[in-house]
Amino acid sequence: MKIYKGAVIFSTIMTLIVSLILWLCGFLFADEIDDNLAIRAIIGEASNQGYEGMLAVACGIRNRGHLRGVYGANAGHVDNEPEWVWNLARKAWTESEHNRIHQGTHWENIKSFGEPYWVASMDKVYEYKDHVFYKEKR
Repeated sequence: MKIYKGAVIFSTIMTLIVSLILWLCGFLFADEIDDNLAIRAIIGEASNQGYEGMLAVACGIRNRGHLRGVYGANAGHVDNEPEWVWNLARKAWTESEHNRIHQGTHWENIKSFGEPYWVASMDKVYEYKDHVFYKEKR
């Protein structure tokens, strides 16, 4: 049986592509949330909501299990927040590991953005200041 050079190259390239896709999926869908990114997201979502508001968002992130779809992770104002805000967010993230004040996985700042379209498939589970927290209906 004769092996063609083109087939070997093609097979090698396909193996590399599949390996890269599997690696990216493992990275993107990993169960562990990076602490620093979570803290940034908490600040981005709730820097003006005080400690309880930050704790509520931290619990939402932990309940969700990932940061996909969390606006605050990329919010522009995060780097301009004072150190005391960062300290509160760190404290909230740490406490949320053992103190889940709600079971919500989604939330919205309804005072700024109104009620989102996706609430029809959700149950409201918690509200604090500007944020309402939801989980999927069962």
